[in-house]
Amino acid sequence: MDQEIILLLKKYVANSCHRQELEQARQVLASGNYEEEWKAVLEQEAIDDMADDSAVTDFDAERVFSRVQSTIKPVRKINISRWSLGIAASLLLVLSAGYLFWKSTLAPVNDGPLLSLVTTAGQQKKITLSDGTDVTLNCGSTLQYTAAFTGAKREVYLNGEAFFNVKHDTKRPFLVHTGRLHVQVLGTSFNVNAYRTDKQAAVSVASGKVGVNNTKVPRTYMLLPGDRLSYNNDNTVIKSKMKIEDMLAWQKRTLVFQLETIREIAPKLERYYGVRIFIKPKSVPFKQVTASFTRRTLPQVLNILSQTAGFSYTINKNEVHIN
Repeated sequence: MDQEIILLLKKYVANSCHRQELEQARQVLASGNYEEEWKAVLEQEAIDDMADDSAVTDFDAERVFSRVQSTIKPVRKINISRWSLGIAASLLLVLSAGYLFWKSTLAPVNDGPLLSLVTTAGQQKKITLSDGTDVTLNCGSTLQYTAAFTGAKREVYLNGEAFFNVKHDTKRPFLVHTGRLHVQVLGTSFNVNAYRTDKQAAVSVASGKVGVNNTKVPRTYMLLPGDRLSYNNDNTVIKSKMKIEDMLAWQKRTLVFQLETIREIAPKLERYYGVRIFIKPKSVPFKQVTASFTRRTLPQVLNILSQTAGFSYTINKNEVHIN
């Protein structure tokens, strides 16, 4: 294996490349010629993250935080090849039992009163927080934050979906609280999908490292680029890989469905088009659909979905009835 390439990729994983090295790393990953080197780097990363925990009975949150702090650097966006995402997803780091960064009951932030950014159906908004973090809020979502982050942590509260490009700060971690998930980083980019009315909440990582835990299950996960972690209402955890372009698709007004039934798709259509969808309770099971739609009208989307998933529908003003 090429040791110079391994050294370069180690710097990429640590997000410590300067501009020229970043371009070199991009070319290495895009070439697809250094799969063994990339796999070796990620395997060593997993070993380093887990090594100190094997003999620990009680979870040491401070040590885990220190390890995350030492490995996350300012985020720079690069393209990653499909095979590298597959390897990264296979090395999802599951840490010891116990909460990583906080207790399950949320304590109010001490940075002052909460402000709210709200989006309605079909609406997206962008905001730059006081620390320089950029947030894109998807439709039907609410982000609560403070005018300034003055405490030891930068905390926000989310109901809905948002993409975060977090400003790096080694001294003040950035936390996203939702009804089911807690997410903590120092400086990275990631997507959180956590509508309280949905049966599933998920976190997907575009770059850097992200720590995720559930409010009810005492287990914490460290995610790498291309990783997706989802929680169902029954606390089932699903680990998978996700293309970064799919992760960012909704920001380009593109709807992406991956092996989903119309029952799972319906809430997304309601938020996107501002309609109410009613599905007949005793209807036959619907087929799973994988599809994407960019700036299509609701009738166009429903026409294709109905043919693929096998259902009929009627549209009456702002109501859709599916049989």
